[in-house]
Amino acid sequence: MELSIRDVWERRDVGGKLLWCALLPAAAIYRSAVQLRNFLFARGWLRSVRLPRPVISVGNLTVGGTGKTPTCLWLAQELTRRGFKVGILSRGYKRKATAPVILRPNGAVTSNLDQTNEVQSAGDEPLMMARLYGQTVGVSRDRAQAAASLLREQDIDVFILDDGFQHRRVKRDIDLLLLGQDSAGWLLPAGPFREPKRNLARADFWLTTGGNTAWRSFIPADHTVSSFTASLSPISLVGVSSQGFREFPLTSLFHSKILTVTGIADPRGLYRQIHEWEGEIVDTLEFPDHHSYTARDWQEISRMARLVDLVITTEKDILKLCRFPFAKDKLLALRVAMTVQNGDALVGAIVEKLEHARGSTR
Repeated sequence: MELSIRDVWERRDVGGKLLWCALLPAAAIYRSAVQLRNFLFARGWLRSVRLPRPVISVGNLTVGGTGKTPTCLWLAQELTRRGFKVGILSRGYKRKATAPVILRPNGAVTSNLDQTNEVQSAGDEPLMMARLYGQTVGVSRDRAQAAASLLREQDIDVFILDDGFQHRRVKRDIDLLLLGQDSAGWLLPAGPFREPKRNLARADFWLTTGGNTAWRSFIPADHTVSSFTASLSPISLVGVSSQGFREFPLTSLFHSKILTVTGIADPRGLYRQIHEWEGEIVDTLEFPDHHSYTARDWQEISRMARLVDLVITTEKDILKLCRFPFAKDKLLALRVAMTVQNGDALVGAIVEKLEHARGSTR
């Protein structure tokens, strides 16, 4: 039987337990290295760069699955409504280019070749934020360099640092930390945690996105007013054609036979949301996170798609799959949005800190 990394982390069956035990020494070494790095940054022996505009970091403690990108989009939209010019800074995970890339809002669908080059140059998540959600995104492994490139071209009031909690090289004025379903477990590689749970005290605000009340015991008692809850909710289906992007109602899922195709860290949320709309998942294809789809992948998807009504994927995956031919309106992405309880209070508190930070940087 083939074991997944989740089987190991959750110590399922004998094989999972044995592999987990084998990974414990590496997890101990990793923990020491992470804590040493944080100590050096805290003491100033490793230097952080101050950007010329205020910075909000959106990050988490675990690998994948907490809704960082939807939260960045929600926050960018809320700040834009309040008159801020927002730029999102992203590493562009698994992108092949090294020079900074600036992505501007653009709803047009480029040619197949250009689409492929954009994904390889910028990465799938930055491209999704720019093309599907109209955000301005600076992409570089060196986020300070991306910010400088962006400011040379246009004015920005505030930067949102996507997946920034562990990116200590850039100073942030606000840390928004997402807390997902994983509230127990070990550090990598024996568990899903990128740093110890106690390090959440470094944040200014906490957003529980996994419906897990276990996090309450970790949040400092005197900071409960800075703790909020949120959830990802499906809002529509999105298709791509030569005419652009088109939305479809979620009722299209009802009683449809569905093949799911995903290249994300944890597709369980997608499956749950499809089932909530009474879609029938008859088969699944799971690829590694940030997977680059090949012609062979497309052939496998096409073969399996003959037996279903719809092929459902994610928004970041559809930008990589739309260069391949599919039957009209058969390949659709489930569009989700972050719903934050008492979100106005969270945004108001962030804006208050931003105004103070803007005064300090002038």
